[in-house]
Amino acid sequence: MVIELPQGYYRTNFIELVEHVFAVFEDLLSEDERALYHQFMDSSEPAQKLYVRMLTRKGNLFRLDKLVYQEIFDNAKAANELARCGLVVVNPDLGVGELLGLFSKPQWLNILKEREIDIKPLKGLKRAEFDVALGALDDKIVIDEVIVQLVDAQRFETFKLLFFGNLDQDLTEFVLRDLGLYRFENYLIDKSVRLFTSREQVEQYLDYYRQLEDLETVLTQDAESIVALHEKLPKATEQDKTLNRRIQRVNLTLARQLERLDALEQALSIYQLCQLAPARERSARILVKQNRIDEALALCRMMMNEPLCDEESVVGSEFGYRTAKKHKLPWPEPDKYQPPMQTIELAQSGQGVELDVVRHLNENGECHFVENALFCSVFALHYWDVLFAPVRGAFTHPFQIRPHDMYDSDFVANRSVEFEKAQAAVADINQNIPHYLNLWREKFGIATPFVHWETLDEALLSTALTRIPAAHWQVIFERLWADVRANRSGFADLILFGENGGYELVEVKGPGDRLQKNQLRWMRYFHQHGVAHRVVHVRWDMSSVN
Repeated sequence: MVIELPQGYYRTNFIELVEHVFAVFEDLLSEDERALYHQFMDSSEPAQKLYVRMLTRKGNLFRLDKLVYQEIFDNAKAANELARCGLVVVNPDLGVGELLGLFSKPQWLNILKEREIDIKPLKGLKRAEFDVALGALDDKIVIDEVIVQLVDAQRFETFKLLFFGNLDQDLTEFVLRDLGLYRFENYLIDKSVRLFTSREQVEQYLDYYRQLEDLETVLTQDAESIVALHEKLPKATEQDKTLNRRIQRVNLTLARQLERLDALEQALSIYQLCQLAPARERSARILVKQNRIDEALALCRMMMNEPLCDEESVVGSEFGYRTAKKHKLPWPEPDKYQPPMQTIELAQSGQGVELDVVRHLNENGECHFVENALFCSVFALHYWDVLFAPVRGAFTHPFQIRPHDMYDSDFVANRSVEFEKAQAAVADINQNIPHYLNLWREKFGIATPFVHWETLDEALLSTALTRIPAAHWQVIFERLWADVRANRSGFADLILFGENGGYELVEVKGPGDRLQKNQLRWMRYFHQHGVAHRVVHVRWDMSSVN
């Protein structure tokens, strides 16, 4: 079913954004930003529509005759109104050099021809050369068309930042909602839980995004340029975990590029400032290259004993072992767990190897292709009130699929009351199946990175909640919480509910396919906690191929 957006939807969405920001963050806005709000809100509807149209287009200069929209009947009148209230300037005093991008080369040639300027020497020039030549003719060129220039359009960047908590999103988020493509949870967003609490903090975020504009270019340059960008990044306070996390991610990118440029000492100094994986792994690798073996192994021990994420402990163990062995130093050998293996021969249906195995295993029970969907979905349903708890800075706008701090180490600690309540309820998970099914119906379709609404159904949920013991749900939830970002993937492809009760997790591998590291980590964990699992390797029955 095609959904038609109402005429002027973009104006409605813009008003929703600025009104929310003004209501929640008025005390953090500058005088110019408050002026933008009042100037816009005091304008007529056609003027507002024209302003939003310009604001959401590229650049800040426009030819009025190109600002043609069916719902704006008199764009000249609207532009003049915007000029009177200070939002635009009509026919600003600009040189040709500032207007170059508004006209194509053929259009410029026509303008010159109308001014009786010889265009023969210009026709064969490439655009860059042509633009330089135009600049030399600045005093001879007069533009007859009406030009409109936005005034201080960057003021809207602050509104976007305060609304979204970042500058990566824009008004298209409203459109996705309005088209019904996404449904979002109705969580609390007001002054009591707002992310920004001071103007200084706002300026730090704006500065961060200004520096980010140069990132892609700097990554193609030399080590000195990369270090210079690192040094220009703002220094967030320890309390602002959101900005700290973003800055550290950029620093990881910068340091990795320094590694590639063999600027190892500079890379190491940046990695040592980061509290995110894989900073310690990369540092250890650099230290080994520099033959600082004792320091590298000390880092590996830290990764094993105090891992920042689940993967770090494995990396620390395995890289430490290889390094120690090479230098004839003592190190415990990593656990080389091998899950139960089975090889079966099947006729290839062309519908996917997993579904072929599902059909084969259905002979011995009820088998489903669930991959990461089942356990992650029940995890989210069980901890729904934890995921969407009203915590300062967790939610900044109505289009979030998860809280901003979902993957922070103190996520649970910041929701201790909700978490402890949910933890206590795990023991009764098999007795509360109607609760989960009701929650499934109530929340169906709400966007989250955990619930796979289209993959599961109520019957499968009911069977899983009945057959999987509460103790197994408990240990699986515990490992998910240990590192939600990494551990929400790597589950077995299939779940088999046997004819005599119980269940088994089955990972399917077609010819030439191998277990991934995250899959093996889950299986090692299943082995430790008594969760039945195996790997089925499929060999195709070639006699069935015509």
